[in-house]
Amino acid sequence: MLMRITGGELKGRKIKTPSASSSRPLLSRVRKSLFDVLGERIEGSSFLDLYAGSGAVGIEALSRGAREAVLVEKDPRCVSLIKENLTSVGLVSRFRIYPKNVLIVLGKLLEKETFDIIFIAPPYYKGMQNQTLDIIEKKEIYGYTVIVQHSPKEKVNFTRKNLDLRKQREYGDTILTFLEA
Repeated sequence: MLMRITGGELKGRKIKTPSASSSRPLLSRVRKSLFDVLGERIEGSSFLDLYAGSGAVGIEALSRGAREAVLVEKDPRCVSLIKENLTSVGLVSRFRIYPKNVLIVLGKLLEKETFDIIFIAPPYYKGMQNQTLDIIEKKEIYGYTVIVQHSPKEKVNFTRKNLDLRKQREYGDTILTFLEA
């Protein structure tokens, strides 16, 4: 399956998405809305894409002016697809990928690097949003934006000691929740 980049220098370029996987590609209209909300904050930012799937969100961030994108995805098929997509759009030098489980690598990653924007999009109905936010909350760092993708039917705890809920946008079976540290 193919999807298009919705904005920035690569607007209109096509990238591949997984055909048979637990990955849930973020629809183009939802990706566009996500980056419309982020606005100019994306320019020059360091973007962390957790549970990256096809890499569409990280690629979109780079297209819209992010300085770098770090993608974390454990599914080897998705990792291969991300590399293929990044090569096809010419962004190989502005990304790093960790082919690992987010819940294992995230704490170490946050100890050694700083990110301006963290996007969390795990498989639905497995409680991984809460587990991921728990790891982020333990790292007492400030000044970044966290966006959590989840289903309206999921119970996600957004009451966090160092994260403030800023807004939520609902798009059918997908909600994007924006938090500020």
